[in-house]
Amino acid sequence: MKTSYAILGLCLAISACAQAQSEPTPAEHVFDVIASPKLFTSNWKQAMQQLAPWCKPSTRPEREQIKRGNVECGESVKADSFAMSPETGGNVELVQATFGGAANCAYVKKILTRNFGKPSTVKGECDMAWKLKPASKGGPQRYVNFEASTSDDKVYYTLGVEQGP
Repeated sequence: MKTSYAILGLCLAISACAQAQSEPTPAEHVFDVIASPKLFTSNWKQAMQQLAPWCKPSTRPEREQIKRGNVECGESVKADSFAMSPETGGNVELVQATFGGAANCAYVKKILTRNFGKPSTVKGECDMAWKLKPASKGGPQRYVNFEASTSDDKVYYTLGVEQGP
């Protein structure tokens, strides 16, 4: 009988560990949202709902938002700056974010490659850019850039839609 309980306990422990390992960290969750092609078809409110509970609209003073962005994230996300536009009307056209932890390079690269395919430009293991097809014929070019820097232990990320002349 004790052996049965021990085996059952071991199975439950293994199951709990496996489930915990498959759940993304807060930083991975945020990156999964901002590195998704769906973001181009989301408005500000929809994007913020997807980023919740880890990120929210910034409550910082306006001067601080100019430096750090209009999105605030919890400490576990390690976002140094995070800006997303537009806040009113239309779909998201620009995301610029800086995250702590250059060691996240492999995860970032994996997600971007899964979502956008092979990069257009590769300058190094953790310095890549993607030029994406316009959403519609004759529409604006879309792009994604990321770079992980070990000198300051940061990941720099930009997703955007090119503006016309």
